[in-house]
Amino acid sequence: MGFRAGLLLVLALACVPAFAEDWVYRVRPGDTLWDLGGAYLKPGVDWHRLQQHNRIADPYRLAPGTRLRIPLTWLRQQPARARVVALIGKATTVTSAGTSQAVNEGMELGAGSRLLTAAGASLSLQFADGSRLRLREGSELVLDRLTRYGRTGMVDTRLRLQRGHVHNEVRHLRGPGSRFIVDTPTASSAVRGTRFRIHSGDQGTQAEVLDGRVAVTVGRHATLLKPGFGTHAQTGGGDSLQPIALLPAPDLSSIAAHQDSVRPQFAWPAVAGAAGYRVLISPHPDFAALVADLASGTPSVTAPVLEPGQYHLRVSAIDGGGLEGRDADAAFAIEGRPVPPYAITPSAGGLVRQNRPALRWTQAPEAHRYRYEVADNPEFRDPVARGDEVRGEAITVAEPLPPGAYYWRVGSIDAQGKKGPFGDAIEFTVRPLDPIDDIDLDKDGARAGGISFHWRAGQPGQRYRFQMSRSPSFDKLRVDEVVEQPEITVSKLAGGTWYLRAQAIDTDGETGEFAPAQKVKLPCRLCRIGAGAGAVLLLLSL
Repeated sequence: MGFRAGLLLVLALACVPAFAEDWVYRVRPGDTLWDLGGAYLKPGVDWHRLQQHNRIADPYRLAPGTRLRIPLTWLRQQPARARVVALIGKATTVTSAGTSQAVNEGMELGAGSRLLTAAGASLSLQFADGSRLRLREGSELVLDRLTRYGRTGMVDTRLRLQRGHVHNEVRHLRGPGSRFIVDTPTASSAVRGTRFRIHSGDQGTQAEVLDGRVAVTVGRHATLLKPGFGTHAQTGGGDSLQPIALLPAPDLSSIAAHQDSVRPQFAWPAVAGAAGYRVLISPHPDFAALVADLASGTPSVTAPVLEPGQYHLRVSAIDGGGLEGRDADAAFAIEGRPVPPYAITPSAGGLVRQNRPALRWTQAPEAHRYRYEVADNPEFRDPVARGDEVRGEAITVAEPLPPGAYYWRVGSIDAQGKKGPFGDAIEFTVRPLDPIDDIDLDKDGARAGGISFHWRAGQPGQRYRFQMSRSPSFDKLRVDEVVEQPEITVSKLAGGTWYLRAQAIDTDGETGEFAPAQKVKLPCRLCRIGAGAGAVLLLLSL
């Protein structure tokens, strides 16, 4: 008979005595069994049973400090609520009755509620004992049981993560009735005070323990997870369970406290053994809700556009098995004013045909002048062009840029000299269509059957239009051909004066400008034959 693999997490050393199902109350001065029964016992349980259970001879004389044992099944129980303490993005709750509604910050949810977070959304729940859970984007969580044991302070919280990711910060649970359990389709995680993550997906469940010692059981196998270890529970169970050391926290010491772009870019040293990184950004220091939940295959990331304000960055390395390592946090601020202008040209993905691009942008309020940067990388390391004293809404890059991919951005500077953030980085490509002004005679001169010309090659994939005419206005063309290579052989040319020119044609059909025509004077055909292949051609630029 098959069995479902279960993953049980409990705090190590959290052993309980034989009377684990008893809650212990320490008697205070003035207490009586009558009063205690009214305060803690559920209807139908008489205080005399409490007297018998604790073998108390005189119910009216209780010595202060006496330990009074009360079975959990006798205690009052009331429904508890979970409160949404932070929310970013869209989330929906479906009650046990099937009623659906949008989640709002401050909303209280009861047992049976189902929570679903949309893409880009996250929220935090606070439970009756103060424990918290952060639900990340694309997740589905069911609140199976939310129960409070009267005035004892014990709370029984049982959740079901159908899919997605949760980060839990569970307060130390006191008393045998206190539980915090997260079930998934393949695992069950129960803790008594720790900080841990649970991920549930098609391949199973993984757990990562950040604080607290945790005993883990899967089927017939058990292991002890110390802080900084994680494990996998695969769908369908497994024959063994091994603790896996989590990767260390990345070094975020180089993250600047003030970012100069509304779409900041972050980079950090690589962590040995990392296959990727998880990057979280939140306006809350406890990361209660997230404005960005990103995965990166490299030790760098570009954030989405952020509003001005204070933010917190959290990065963890991901190992080859998908376990997320220890967290590293850093705080940063986005300065909002003066606001950057909007970039006009080059536009995103645009082609620039000149090697000295002209940059243009809109006029920004509060801007007294502007600053710009051009780089061959999106992090703007070692910009190839920059300026801080641009007056007006346009500038042409001073030095020619080699063909290739580039990024540019622009920011405002107010009258007091305060620099605002850069706007979005705009990617463009420099692919010149340079005028062809170097048409020359092929080294072989006049070939048999024709005369060959060649010129400097343009960019890969470009073609060329070659024209010849008796007139410098090219109103009547003797030759008008498109060729794949920067050369052409023209046959049966009569002697005399000819004008020639060529232009580049890019892969998208865009054509470059014609350079000034060049003039060639050819001897008559009989003269060329007499002179041989070495007949002289005179090429002049007009």
